[in-house]
Amino acid sequence: MVRRLPHAEGRSHGVSDLSGKRVAVTGGRGFLGVHTCRALEASGATVTAAGSSDFNLIEQSDVRRFYETLQPDIVVHLAAACGGIGANVENPGRFLYENAIMGLLLLEEARQAGIDKLVLISTTCAYPKDAPLPLQEDSIWTGKPVGATGPYGMAKRLLHEACETYGRQYGLDTTVLVPANLYGPEDHFEEEKSHVIPAIIRRFVESQEAGLEEVVNWGSGTPTREFLHVRDAARGIALAAATKTGPEPINLGTGVETSIAELTNAIADAVGYTGTLSWDTSKPDGQPKRYLDVTRAQKRLGFSAEVPLAAGIAETVAWYRSSLTD
Repeated sequence: MVRRLPHAEGRSHGVSDLSGKRVAVTGGRGFLGVHTCRALEASGATVTAAGSSDFNLIEQSDVRRFYETLQPDIVVHLAAACGGIGANVENPGRFLYENAIMGLLLLEEARQAGIDKLVLISTTCAYPKDAPLPLQEDSIWTGKPVGATGPYGMAKRLLHEACETYGRQYGLDTTVLVPANLYGPEDHFEEEKSHVIPAIIRRFVESQEAGLEEVVNWGSGTPTREFLHVRDAARGIALAAATKTGPEPINLGTGVETSIAELTNAIADAVGYTGTLSWDTSKPDGQPKRYLDVTRAQKRLGFSAEVPLAAGIAETVAWYRSSLTD
């Protein structure tokens, strides 16, 4: 019989209590995983970070061993087979299969183990290209996820439905979170792994150190995106672990759209770069707008992002510079 967490609707803002709970975090040694483990520990949980060297989560016997060994009350599933655009182009079948099978095996073994809860971390890649803005959770199934990340997004969509189905048939308590673009200290700054904010930070730091008088940026700078500090994301995940939300997906973000030009200027200011910023409009812009409706997170989790983008960028720049001297 699945044990239930108490319904925590109306929990005081930003506070989660996981005292006495054992929480296992798949992908717990990655960028988001490290911060999530800290947030869970700060909420009173006993936390185990599980990595691919510990358990092969696409093998059912290893997933069963994961539950038998760690005996978790709650599982936070962060592990994913993913990468940049190039990796998605090269591995559509692998990313579809491995992400789907990891999630399905974790759910099936979770219900057999009788855990309290599973928190699934999804992706905005699950949204269709032409979903109305701001992206609202009920629009996820209004079209097919497209582009290079489409198979990855479809695997996560399947897991959204699996969470709802397992709740309906077996009473398994789940929360599905769909975070905005993450950034912050301890992010990946390697060229082959970095996303937009660490990539731009690295470019401006290197340009400043090289004494370059101009930095040329791709596209027009007009597209908008939404950025969530990793510490806010981790706090939202801890809240989800402690709260009975229902299985419907929940956007986790700021609800604030920021143009790439505004972001680039903010990073240049934080770095202290005083040269010229220009734009190569012959390069592609990507989707023109992308930001989230965060009403559901506010209502069901009492979650609101706290770290302003400018402060978060300054902190991330300082961390990156300190990492270069370590």
